Amino acid sequence: MVLGLPKSDVERLRRQFRLLKAGLFGVAVLAVVLFLTVTDVVRDLRTGWALRFDGVDATGQVTRMSTKGKGKTLEMFVEYAFDVDGLTFSGENSTSATLFKSLYNGAPIAVRYVANDPNRSMIVIFGEYPGLRASGSCVLFLTLLMFVLPGLSSLMAASYRMAYLRKADLRRAAVVTGLVTSPYYHDKGLSSITWHDETGAAGQSRMMTATRLPNIGATITVYADPENELPAIWDGEFGKG
Repeated sequence: MVLGLPKSDVERLRRQFRLLKAGLFGVAVLAVVLFLTVTDVVRDLRTGWALRFDGVDATGQVTRMSTKGKGKTLEMFVEYAFDVDGLTFSGENSTSATLFKSLYNGAPIAVRYVANDPNRSMIVIFGEYPGLRASGSCVLFLTLLMFVLPGLSSLMAASYRMAYLRKADLRRAAVVTGLVTSPYYHDKGLSSITWHDETGAAGQSRMMTATRLPNIGATITVYADPENELPAIWDGEFGKG
């Protein structure tokens, strides 16, 4: 027993929490794999690397110019062809409006292709190799993931903490000692309370609407961790008032 809570219940809760955290990590890994697989990132990285370190310069000709979409979604494409050892190869790149307007069908244009695979090529004037753009996409995606994962982990930890402490049912009387207003959500009236319980331990609630919070000096009930590993929680945080 852990102060009224069967040890089997405690272990089950902790095991569920560990599984949730492992599941979150698995979802993150799967998201990265899917992102790399579904998008053109892997292909672009390989092509960009090959063009940079195993590329051959050649002169090609514009064979077709086309557009797709309208207004802000308008995209411009240039198709080209070039010869390698008597064989003709072709490619296509999207381009800016300025460059698009300066070209015409049959115009000569500088291209670079992979030495052992001329089917992989690009117009040199377009600037960075595809791999650099793909790397930027990877960095952006992983950066977003780094912000999302801590948030999800925090929600899971809060849910576990609430379930565990309520099951442990180690209640303590406490007195509200202060009100803390969030500097980030001041206009929305989000605040939290601080307290001291009957043992002298201090605590603080999560941010919530100020109208849900008791006044300073009010007596409240908090739930404490029998093993003193988790912060205490005010019962008003899970709807009891």
